[in-house]
Amino acid sequence: MAYADPDQRRKLIDGLRALATFFESHPDVPAPRWAEVSIFARGSDEAIRSEIDHISSLIGAGANAENSPHGHYTSRRTFGPVTYSAIGILSAARADYNALMSYEGAVIADASKEM
Repeated sequence: MAYADPDQRRKLIDGLRALATFFESHPDVPAPRWAEVSIFARGSDEAIRSEIDHISSLIGAGANAENSPHGHYTSRRTFGPVTYSAIGILSAARADYNALMSYEGAVIADASKEM
């Protein structure tokens, strides 16, 4: 799995801290009610599950596909309104998505007609 190298990781941490400092010092700037930082595991279903299970143990959270209606295998840890998510999109979900996208462009709405 390709994740941030040490330099990229440091830049991410610095950027998150800079954003927090910016929000604190600019209370008039609208801020979201929540934020999510996500990484995506890749590979075979077995490799994805193994990677998500490993990350799950590192962050002290469970891993499952039960809570995902889209066939994703996930693990999450929340920090107040901020969530760190490790996500693996399993092969059945990728196949469903590819099938859906095979229709892309086949149906074009006529914007000139009102419903």
